[in-house]
Amino acid sequence: MAARVPETASQPAGANTGAASLALGSLPRPRVLIVGPLPPPLGGGQLVMDLQLRSSLGREFELHVVDTSKRQLRWAVANPTWKTPLYFVRDFSRLIRTLARVRPDAALIHAASSLSLLRDWAFMVTARLAGAKVICHYHGTVHARFPSCETRSGRAIGRFLMSAAHCVIVLGPTYQRRMGEAWKRDDLAWAPNMADVALLRSMAADAPAPWLAPGERAVLFIGRLSAPKGIYDLFEAVPRVIERHPETRFVLVGVAESDAMEPVIRAEAERRGITPRVTFLGSLEGHEKAAAFATSQMVVVPSWTEGFPLVIPEAMAAGLPVITTAVGAIPDFVTDGEDGFLIAPKDPRALADGICRLLDDEGLRRRISERVRARAPREFAIEVGCGKVIEVIKGVLGRATAAVSNPEFHGRR
Repeated sequence: MAARVPETASQPAGANTGAASLALGSLPRPRVLIVGPLPPPLGGGQLVMDLQLRSSLGREFELHVVDTSKRQLRWAVANPTWKTPLYFVRDFSRLIRTLARVRPDAALIHAASSLSLLRDWAFMVTARLAGAKVICHYHGTVHARFPSCETRSGRAIGRFLMSAAHCVIVLGPTYQRRMGEAWKRDDLAWAPNMADVALLRSMAADAPAPWLAPGERAVLFIGRLSAPKGIYDLFEAVPRVIERHPETRFVLVGVAESDAMEPVIRAEAERRGITPRVTFLGSLEGHEKAAAFATSQMVVVPSWTEGFPLVIPEAMAAGLPVITTAVGAIPDFVTDGEDGFLIAPKDPRALADGICRLLDDEGLRRRISERVRARAPREFAIEVGCGKVIEVIKGVLGRATAAVSNPEFHGRR
């Protein structure tokens, strides 16, 4: 099936409301094609695209989707293999067919900082040649190896690849500035990652949590169980925390990159002697994931590198302080001492100290909880993030309309 949409595969998202609009004599909504992966795996880009399809984008635009997901739970599926060219042929053919059938006014293409950006560039060029205004929703980071913002050749490659887009959306204001400088563009926009605030607040703090014994206090990790996500740094911090707070339980939500790595991660926890205080819950979604947030005291994000991980706005929506490394766009959204604590990557001692500080001082933890809980609906609700995307799409389409009506208009072509 070439596309997955919130309603049915035979009609675009929001088709019923579109019919009602036409019945009232209003203009038809612009057609927008969204290209990118839907879950699984449960990565940030996949979840953001899923949230967009459940947002008011479907009311503002007639949405169509080309889903590029490989439909595998493990993140290793994103690594290049002999199957990569086959997936490209599959996705490119889906794109061509959808462009010919829909003839979209705009294409919103999700992209990341890896070699897959070459594929996404091909998608952007193709959509542009088909007459669509192209918006790249870029989930990449400034510290990525490809395309690098740190080297002259990397910046040149980034400028070339992103020239296929009429506008680029990045994750935060720091990325807007730094990537704009690297790519010599002053038209970058930013939209934060989002959280389903209603879902994350639908569970009470006393929700059933069979992984917690009476009196235990949970420290929550959500993400890929891998070294770059800081899982071994967390393992090293566990004994330091347990020494001061033996009631602590470390709850890990997520899976390893591959089937082969899953037993390796668990064996390492066993080797360190921490398995009695660590619970592996695997991959969780929906209300089960919300319950993990609701029954925890805080969230830890010890990643070595990040963009702006979805778990941070999710934690804030659930009213949880965040102990996170100060990498990527995270410092744009997390203030040290107010929303949680910022630490250096690969520093298990600082991670343990931050955890213990919140466990030591329930008043501090509650004050931070109240602050982030108030911030979340204003800054990270679905309609806030998607509202910025809607503004960008309307702006690009508005410039296109101006170019048609004004022959002296010289926009990005």
